Amino acid sequence: MSTRTQKEAAGPLGVIGCLTAGFEVIGRHLWLTALPVLLDLLLWLGPRLSVAPVLRQLFALLMAQPVLDPTTARQVAQAAQLLEQFGKRFNLLSLLSMLPLLDVPTLLSRHAPGTVAPLGSPGVLSVTSVLALMAWVAGLVLAGLALGSLYLDGLAHWVRAENSHTPTSPHFPGVGELIRVFLFAAGLLMVGIMLVPLWTLLVGAVLAIAPPLGLLVWSLGIGLGSYIALHLLFVVPGILLGGRGLLQAILESILLIHTQFPSVVGLILLVVVIYEGLGFVWSLPSGDSWSLVVGILGNGCIATGLMAAIFVFYQERIGQLIEMRQAPAKT
Repeated sequence: MSTRTQKEAAGPLGVIGCLTAGFEVIGRHLWLTALPVLLDLLLWLGPRLSVAPVLRQLFALLMAQPVLDPTTARQVAQAAQLLEQFGKRFNLLSLLSMLPLLDVPTLLSRHAPGTVAPLGSPGVLSVTSVLALMAWVAGLVLAGLALGSLYLDGLAHWVRAENSHTPTSPHFPGVGELIRVFLFAAGLLMVGIMLVPLWTLLVGAVLAIAPPLGLLVWSLGIGLGSYIALHLLFVVPGILLGGRGLLQAILESILLIHTQFPSVVGLILLVVVIYEGLGFVWSLPSGDSWSLVVGILGNGCIATGLMAAIFVFYQERIGQLIEMRQAPAKT
């Protein structure tokens, strides 16, 4: 008995059923994993975009500042060393996959292969100024969001097609849906740009005065941010799969979290454990070994299947939410 037949016989699918249905969709449409695989191959074998020159300028600026005591001098030296190591390993192209639930999931944006590859050291393009860095960041984030929107829209289309049991024609994403996704992402980025620096300054100031209290403020901020992000989990499925407007998708996502909280938490825990656990396994081969191809292919299949499961979960539970909202009116 297929997962869909079980659903029709017993009502909405549970968490495990949604995971199974998500991987069934990917099994029948394996080409949906192509974009994550291609992006990983670009990050692995393609040229690297290095921010090392900009970080070296920041390093020189830090070292030129007068220090008040040996402790501060050691901290500045440690920070400069960390910046130098980060600059050597970080590939700015990984910003193509840096927006959770709004991007194309890739393995090597989280587990960088370093400066080696089976074909030799990849070419390096250096970003030499802060203005150039800002332009690259803006362009790569926008390009990543565009790719992520196309990828998620394709997933939504085939999840919907699997449920309707109707023949499907080649799919072209709706402009209105993509605009709503872009507006949602822009809103999140603007809030992050405004609030994260303020929160960082607050944590730093409190840490300097009372370290235990600073850790508490940091923990509360992380917890509050995670709680808010959880309530926005189903906004993108609402737009791309449910055809909702942006405000309606946000409202339904919040209501869905509140009415299905245990199931949502169970789903997220399973997704995170599977994704991060297997991500560690996929990244075990070194960057100069062709065996990393297995990890790239495996990550593409698993990540896409898990994302499809989130769409299936939304599709299964949104009908219940609509019925609950309509029940008082009927009464």
